[in-house]
Amino acid sequence: MEYFYIPELGAAGRQLSVVGQEARHIIKVLRHNPGDELWATDGRGNEFRLVIKSIKSDRLMVRVLEKRPGQREPGRKVSLALAVLKGDKLRTVVEAVTELGVSEILPFVSERVIGRMDEARLHRIRAVAVSGMKTALGTVLPVIRPVVSLSRLISSFSDYQQVIVAYEEEQERGIADVLNLGIRSLLLVIGPEGGFTTDEVAQLQDGGAVAVTLGPRRLRAEIAAIVATGVCFSLTGDLGGKLNSAKGGG
Repeated sequence: MEYFYIPELGAAGRQLSVVGQEARHIIKVLRHNPGDELWATDGRGNEFRLVIKSIKSDRLMVRVLEKRPGQREPGRKVSLALAVLKGDKLRTVVEAVTELGVSEILPFVSERVIGRMDEARLHRIRAVAVSGMKTALGTVLPVIRPVVSLSRLISSFSDYQQVIVAYEEEQERGIADVLNLGIRSLLLVIGPEGGFTTDEVAQLQDGGAVAVTLGPRRLRAEIAAIVATGVCFSLTGDLGGKLNSAKGGG
């Protein structure tokens, strides 16, 4: 199933012109013709059945046949706060956690952060999120926030019902031991390649975060982020099986 991202989509019956990368892909690569039907999302939780009315060069006119809420989104809002990683590691994480269903990504810098984030890199990362959403047939494009300091991140903890931080020195409590299945919003915090300092962990805990272990094996930061996200969605019933009866609880 081909799935497209067209943020301008609206109510059923509406006609609109589509240009840009998605239009070129539909016309030049997939070679669709007038009368063909397509599925697309606006990235805000809706999906649409469309019909192509006409094609002119790199532009196509479509009509919305059907609009409906996305059927494949998690029952809870899971956000990921991730230290800025070097190289392609950040791209790897963003693509994977978008496919899993996170709704927000918060890059931050802490003492041991090596990676850097400029506007060009942030733009590329947002494009990766679009690709991940389409691959997973998702309907929510994660919001990727501007980079903040660790202290600024901690000040935002009150926006979430629960905050969990992966910490390699924690030996007893895992995500399954602390995750509250009755919440509607969760923030996962994953540190940089060199980990958090002891002082930073104390700051995180003072701000309300609960430290957990991801198991006895040492994981790279990008793997830890993907694993932690997957574990949370598995526990809430959004990954790997039948939906948990507590899904959507308040």
